[in-house]
Amino acid sequence: DELIANDIEPFVTLYHWDLPQSLEYQYGGWLGPQIVRDFSHYARVCFEAFGDRVTKWITVNEPWTVAIHGYDEGSKAPGRYQKSSTEPYIVGHHLLLAHAKAVNIYRSEFAERHGAGGVIGIANSGDYRYPLDPENEADVEAANRAMEWQLGWFSDPIWRGDYPTSMRVMLRDRLPRFTEEERAEVMGSADFLGLNHYSSALASLPKKEPTIFGEYWADMNVNYSSDPEWKTNCMGWSIVPEGGRDILVWIQERYDNPPIYITENGSCEDEPDLDSALHDYGRRDYLKGYIKAFGDTLDEGVDLRGYFAWSLMDNFEWGFGFRPRFGIVRVDYDALQRHPKLSARWYSDTIRTNGRNLVKEEATD
Repeated sequence: DELIANDIEPFVTLYHWDLPQSLEYQYGGWLGPQIVRDFSHYARVCFEAFGDRVTKWITVNEPWTVAIHGYDEGSKAPGRYQKSSTEPYIVGHHLLLAHAKAVNIYRSEFAERHGAGGVIGIANSGDYRYPLDPENEADVEAANRAMEWQLGWFSDPIWRGDYPTSMRVMLRDRLPRFTEEERAEVMGSADFLGLNHYSSALASLPKKEPTIFGEYWADMNVNYSSDPEWKTNCMGWSIVPEGGRDILVWIQERYDNPPIYITENGSCEDEPDLDSALHDYGRRDYLKGYIKAFGDTLDEGVDLRGYFAWSLMDNFEWGFGFRPRFGIVRVDYDALQRHPKLSARWYSDTIRTNGRNLVKEEATD
């Protein structure tokens, strides 16, 4: 209500990794097929409660992160890694089925009731992968495989009807199969693709075959590296604005140009004190570079509908705690005071001018 009162349109995510612990105890959370039913009940409650004011919905934020960090690496909740040869793919399957059920409920029960303009989609992880050697066919295949095993894993079933072929070939029976009824429900179950994009990497075929099979990274069989010319942020992530442009074109070509929202994009910067935070030129330059690269794709016909910077305020970054700061607003965690950074003022100007300041800055550079 407060957002609407200030002429800000709410864009609501149903699930951003906040699984009720009771469901983890009851049937293993996302490992249990019951989660699909319970998620659909939860979604219906949200649509009923907020649908008269919310017309833009995201079902699941970064299902790839849930599956891999939660059930392969164990770096995020629930911290499982013991059965990484199968559990990430079971979890990913249930996430997609739960997403599709929620979309079906919204479309069949609420979209018309709450008037025209209601849309629902998913927010998928997507970093871009360039072949280490563009002339080397094995590296080109490795880069494409890397794209399929991250962004394609949770996008292909929605826009193409099944998991990527490279995953089917490598994983065989470890990758669940959709029933015909499930396939029909998953296919087309998004009005837009939300993309969380932060970085890019170089991909190549490993010189040695993995010594351990049955784990996601070994299954994929891709070696990652970084171009030494690329700058990095405080997370060690490479800053490659052209990768933002290239991944949107990849989506355009692979999925027949679906509507896209950049649902996360931003940078962590070293800010040990208030003064350094208020002069966050690195974050300003990161946002400027990526927003410009995303905007350039409009001239190529990419159906880009909107952009969200991550994040409004410094926040709790999961296993990293409060140390990494992604916000354009500094938060004093002791005094609970907020301080807009240089990047916040720049971003406000970018919104106010609808990006015209980018053109002006480019002309003066």
